[in-house]
Amino acid sequence: MTTYDGPATAIVRDAEYPVTADLAITTDGGLQEWHGTITAESEEAAWAIFNDNDTKLRIDDHRSGNFIAGTFNADTAELRIQGSGPAPFGG
Repeated sequence: MTTYDGPATAIVRDAEYPVTADLAITTDGGLQEWHGTITAESEEAAWAIFNDNDTKLRIDDHRSGNFIAGTFNADTAELRIQGSGPAPFGG
């Protein structure tokens, strides 16, 4: 399993939101998936990320990956996410 814990940027349409990511790549049989949580700097930013269907997560200036937010905790601005396609970290 490969993990990432650190700063990232959530991209929603033309807006960018700094987040803290806690992510993992897991393998089940021959399938790989990435998932985890991101924490936004504010509840408003978390809502903007949660309410959009076209979201990307950028870990550095060169790698990004699509994701969907499954749950959202307004008290902590934390979103549980599921990646789609190649992970923006690891390997």
